[in-house]
Amino acid sequence: METIKLIKKMKKITVIMALVGLALTASAQLRLDNAKNYANPKKGYYDKAKIEIDAACEEEGTKSNPEVWAWKGYIYCRLGESEKPKIKKVCPENWAEIAYEAALKSKELNTEKEAGIIELNNAVFKTVAGRFIDEAYNDYENAGKNNDTSLYRACINKVDKGIKIYQSSGAQDPQIKESVNYARYIGGSAARVLGDNKSAKMFYKPLVRAGYDKEYVYQSLVAIYQYEKDTIEAMKVAKTFTEKHPNDYKAFLLGARVSAWAGNVESAKTYAKAAMEKATEITDVADKSALICNIADIYSDIPDYETAQAEFARAIEIMPNNPMAYNGLGRLHYNKGIDFAKAADLVPPDKQDEYDQMMAKATQEYEESIKMYKKSLDINDKSDYEKQQRFVEALRSIKMVYARVNRPLDDLKVYEQ
Repeated sequence: METIKLIKKMKKITVIMALVGLALTASAQLRLDNAKNYANPKKGYYDKAKIEIDAACEEEGTKSNPEVWAWKGYIYCRLGESEKPKIKKVCPENWAEIAYEAALKSKELNTEKEAGIIELNNAVFKTVAGRFIDEAYNDYENAGKNNDTSLYRACINKVDKGIKIYQSSGAQDPQIKESVNYARYIGGSAARVLGDNKSAKMFYKPLVRAGYDKEYVYQSLVAIYQYEKDTIEAMKVAKTFTEKHPNDYKAFLLGARVSAWAGNVESAKTYAKAAMEKATEITDVADKSALICNIADIYSDIPDYETAQAEFARAIEIMPNNPMAYNGLGRLHYNKGIDFAKAADLVPPDKQDEYDQMMAKATQEYEESIKMYKKSLDINDKSDYEKQQRFVEALRSIKMVYARVNRPLDDLKVYEQ
C-alpha cells in the first residue's frame, strides 16, 4: 500500500516538473520571440532586443538553442551598425567580438544544419569581418599619417582576423572576394612597412595565385625572396605575373630584373625585349624614357654594357633632362670600373704594366661615373617625389665613387643644401 502511494507521489512530482520545464521553455521562447520582434528593421528597437536575447541565452529552456545564439549575433551586429544615440549608448565597444562568438556557438550547436540558422550566422560573419577589415583600413591610413608603427601591427592582426571570419562563412560572393583580396593587399603593405616578411608572404601569396592586378604585390614578394636568396621562388612569382597578365609590360620588366639577378642572361634579354614590345600604350615622353632606362639597367646588370649604354642614349634622346638616365649611366660606369679593378687584382705580380693599365681604365670609368652623377644632380629640379628620390640616389652614389678614388667631398657641398 505504501509502495503504491509512493509511486503516485513520484508521478505527481514528475508531472509538476514537466509542467515547470514547459513553463520555463515557454518563457525562454517568449524572450526569443520578443527579441526577434524588436529586431525587426522596421522597428529597430535593438536596445530592447538586446535585453531579451541576452536573457534567452541564459535561460535553461533556450541556451542550447542554435537559433537563440544566431539571433544574438545578428542583434549585436545591428547594435554596432546603428547610428541612433540611444542604441549606441547600450552597444558595447566589443560588439563585433560578441557577435562573432555568438555566431560560432550557434554554428556549433546547429547539428541539424538548419538553412535559416546558417544564413543568419553567415550574415553575422560577413558583418563582423567587414568591421574588422574597415578598422584595418583606418589603422593603415592613420599609421601613415601619425607615423605609428603600432597601428600597422593592429592593421595586420585585424586583416588576418577579418579574412578568417569571412572564410568561416563559406561565402562565395564576388564582392566579398574582392574585399578580402584588397584586405590582403593592405595587410601585406603594412607588413612590408614593418619588415615582417612572414606576414607579407602570408597575405601576398594568395594574391599572386589569384592573379591580382597590383604590381606592388609581385615586386614585394620578389624583393622578399631576393632578400632570402630564394631564386626559385622569386622566378616563380615573376613567371606567374607574366602568365596572369600577358599584356602588361611591367610583368615582363619584373621578369627581366629577376632573371638578371638570378644570372639567367638569355631569359633576362627575352623578358626585356617582350617588355618593350608590350609597352605600346605608352605615349608620355617621360614614361617611355623611364621604361627604356629600366631596360638599360637590366642590360647593365647582365652585364651587357654596350647595349645598356645604347639604351641610355636612346632614353636621353627622347627626354634630354632625365635624371634617371644619368643615374643609370653613373652606375654603369662605376660597375665597369669595379670590373677593371677586379681584373687588375688577378694580374700576376710580375706584370706591373698590365696591372697599371687595368687600374687606369678603372679610374677612367670612375671619373666618367662622377661626370654622369653630377649631370644628374645639375639637371634635377626636384619638382616631384620621384625626382627627389633620384637626387638622393645620385648624391649618395657619387659619394661612394669619391670614396673609391679617395677624393674629398668638398665640391659636393653645393648639392647638400
